[in-house]
Amino acid sequence: MLARDYIGDKFRSLHLLRLFLPAHDRSEAPLRWSSLLPPGAELEASADWNELWCAFLVDHPGTELPDAPLGGLDRETAAALREILGAHLDAEVQLHTRSWIGHSRPFTPQALTSLFHGREYLHEDLGLEGIIFRGVRDQVPEFVEDPHHAFAWGTCLYPDSLVIAAAPALFRALHQDPRLEVVSIVSHRDILPAPFDG
Repeated sequence: MLARDYIGDKFRSLHLLRLFLPAHDRSEAPLRWSSLLPPGAELEASADWNELWCAFLVDHPGTELPDAPLGGLDRETAAALREILGAHLDAEVQLHTRSWIGHSRPFTPQALTSLFHGREYLHEDLGLEGIIFRGVRDQVPEFVEDPHHAFAWGTCLYPDSLVIAAAPALFRALHQDPRLEVVSIVSHRDILPAPFDG
């Protein structure tokens, strides 16, 4: 599936990037995707963790498989997103989120849900801090949209990365922060592979 298909139509005119969530080794240290690449190689927007890992094992046999991020944020990624998004979005804004009902909080029959590729998602409005807190504690919502249309993200279940749409200044800030591992997406070409399942 094309990466852009995880972003709503209202955000399609924004710049797209893919944020790679670190895996974790047995000591809980973050493991960046680029650390699996051979010298001189660059991470691509359609990178598949499973393919990178298999190629890495050819030269590093016996290396222990790290833990998949499964939509969780390590503290460094969480801090970077909190700072950058906090500086570019209205501090009081409630972001529209959708979380898969299989791991969302209990909800009433009156709660709003919708389907995306055959899966049901619960709609909630959350502040940035609440979204980041969920990501550190457990998992970020699969879909987040700014009501002012300056920012959105979308991803698959148990994600190892996020597809982000961002207004130009926010896009630059995300790209320039060394705490984040991001690559620009070419909307008609780049896909979001099935996530690394650890």
